[in-house]
Amino acid sequence: FRVRFWSIKQKKSKRSILTVSGSLVSLMSPNKYRKEGCKIPCSPTRQNTLPYIPPKLSPVKRRSQLTWMDSVSGEKGTSCLPSLSRTDIKRQEAIYEMYQGEKDIVDDLITVTKLYRDSLITLGLMSQADVNTLFGNIDSLIPVHQDLLTRLQLQRRPDGTTQSVGKQIYEWCDSLRAYVTYCSNQIKAKSVFDETKNEPSVDDFFQRCIASPFSRKLDLWTLLDGARSQFVRYPLLVRSILKYTPSDSGDASHLEKSIKLMEDIIREADLQMGVARCEQSKSALTYLFDEQKIPEIEASVALVCSGHLKSTKGNKLYVFLFDKVVVVSRSSTQGGKHHYQVFREPIPVQELVVEDLPDGEVKLGSFRSAFGQGGQTAKNLIRISFQDSSKGQSHTFLANDEHDKRQWMQAFHKITSKIITVVGESKIKDRQLSCGPSQN
Repeated sequence: FRVRFWSIKQKKSKRSILTVSGSLVSLMSPNKYRKEGCKIPCSPTRQNTLPYIPPKLSPVKRRSQLTWMDSVSGEKGTSCLPSLSRTDIKRQEAIYEMYQGEKDIVDDLITVTKLYRDSLITLGLMSQADVNTLFGNIDSLIPVHQDLLTRLQLQRRPDGTTQSVGKQIYEWCDSLRAYVTYCSNQIKAKSVFDETKNEPSVDDFFQRCIASPFSRKLDLWTLLDGARSQFVRYPLLVRSILKYTPSDSGDASHLEKSIKLMEDIIREADLQMGVARCEQSKSALTYLFDEQKIPEIEASVALVCSGHLKSTKGNKLYVFLFDKVVVVSRSSTQGGKHHYQVFREPIPVQELVVEDLPDGEVKLGSFRSAFGQGGQTAKNLIRISFQDSSKGQSHTFLANDEHDKRQWMQAFHKITSKIITVVGESKIKDRQLSCGPSQN
């Protein structure tokens, strides 16, 4: 074989070529320099990626704001307007408001069942039991409103006016009893909604629904509670029609009977909601001792009032004022569910004494700071205790403000007459001075 020797001049020339080619390679794009068969995708840091931009929201589905006058302003209705008085027009507007409200509530209920409830079941985001509790007997409400909607449509004349609706409304009223069951279920439904909406998958589903045009930017609970809101508005809607209806007409008597029947059904629904609220509150109580489970708790059927109150030591307590017992508790969470641990002994209403304490008579803080110098005095105080002090300890509560204290005192007045208004030392001194001997 041959051995080739490079001269010094040739070596320098070869080195200069390599240097030039190396500098050219450094200027070339790495993708172009690599072989076609060994392409490596660029890393995310090398790509010119733009930040994620969410798609534009679809236009919100808005409700019709047309009045009755707008609806009959076409060719069919123009002939009837000159013959109608101002009172007649207002009556037509009131009837049309009820008609339009029925159309809206039917649309909302169908939206809730088809797009919310059925989707939650199909996607498996909630258990069947939770779905049943959340939506209750909503399927039975849709025919109720469709029935009234059909009745009002049949009463409407070709020119757009409606003469008589009283008999139709009165015959329809009894179907509103479906709302007694629906409203009583709302207490449990709200609890299920509050618990499940915090789950990431469910929250994501709800947010996507709110962003969709069919929801009108309303969350699920607003739509569910909208049915109850429409239910309690019926007496007001019928009164508006009655206001512009001649009193000597047969329509007026039917409208009056309708209002009475509606109000009776609403009262029944309110009563059942109170019972359901009471049962839910009782089920949320937990006990440290068996002695705390007194019969008056189970016998209670109404929750008169409940809310947060502070002790004079600054501890936050939650007080349940039932119709037969007062329960003081501490809020706690167990297994992701909210509970209330009973604190000290529940006080039966038959043994309850309530004291309306004056401002400045009790000091805040611990035992040492309360009886030391410079202790801060408390305002808006309420004390509850047993008539027989040996049966249990008393509680001294600090309300948030004067209005809050007034609300609690009004609630206590509903269940007991044993309420004492304590007169402060400063007022006693003022009375003594005012009743002292007069100087001649």
